[in-house]
Amino acid sequence: MKQYLLSLEAQITDALRIGNRFACRIPKGRIQKIIFCGMGGSGIGGDVLRRIAFREDRVPFMVNRSMAMPKWVDRSTLVIVSSYSGNTRETLTSFRCALRANAPIIAVTAGGQLERLALRRRIPLLKVPSGFPPRCAIGYLTFVLVPVLKRLGILSVTDRDIRETVRIIGRIAREPRAKSIARKMAHRFVHLYAVSGLMEPVLVRWRSQFAENAKTLVSHQMLPEMFHNEIEGWGKPLDLTRKSVALFFRDQGDPVWISDRRKKAQSVIGRQGGSVLEICSEGHSPLARIFSLIALGDWTSYELARLYRADPLAIPNINALKKVTAS
Repeated sequence: MKQYLLSLEAQITDALRIGNRFACRIPKGRIQKIIFCGMGGSGIGGDVLRRIAFREDRVPFMVNRSMAMPKWVDRSTLVIVSSYSGNTRETLTSFRCALRANAPIIAVTAGGQLERLALRRRIPLLKVPSGFPPRCAIGYLTFVLVPVLKRLGILSVTDRDIRETVRIIGRIAREPRAKSIARKMAHRFVHLYAVSGLMEPVLVRWRSQFAENAKTLVSHQMLPEMFHNEIEGWGKPLDLTRKSVALFFRDQGDPVWISDRRKKAQSVIGRQGGSVLEICSEGHSPLARIFSLIALGDWTSYELARLYRADPLAIPNINALKKVTAS
């Protein structure tokens, strides 16, 4: 696992090279909405790109993690289908739905059935290198689309933003902070909180990485929604609360009024016996701030797996479920 985590910087550089060489035949003014279809590690890149695109507010951008396709998908809808293996059942179903809707499609994969179908149907294909667990290919699956979406006028990510992101990722890999956070999380029930918006993909990524790598469950909830319901859950049973830790993610874009309520919520949790930990994003650009926490979460999940003596690469339960076929 460690070598995959260390490859993130190189993935980003290579992904941008692939994306820049991609000949996109979709007219810039044709796209009125975007739907990104992907599951698990192949879908998280869509979450990141959606949040960055949302800040530009140019076209509606949805991430779809199901086999169903909305009825509004049509010729003006860009459908991005992402499956690292190329064999994800849900994503292949979405691909076929997009074909029936005559929607413009971009396929992102390292091979498999999705590559074969895209080539047969002459669908634009962004092929990335194989050999990674899908969740460890986040650099490829996210950044390969950045140049493409920039050319379509969807994203405004600069070279400076990317350099800042890569620099921060490299520094996090050399820091001992992930080990310290993992020790504070070990043998506790973990709950993740952040302000809705830019930090949403961070919480999704942390939750999924701790499940797959460290074999442990964590929950996540967005702020300010948590203030309206979940804060009351920090009460009973007390022995469970005392074995829990709340991780609050802070970002420079957080509104002051939410920051004040967050402090009050942390006080409530502390009085009930729960532990509280704050983690701050790093960087100036939205891209760097998101990936500063994604990289930290990936390394922390790896360190927690080591504490639990779990194999972060093994996913026997996921593989068992993939073998279940419809009766």
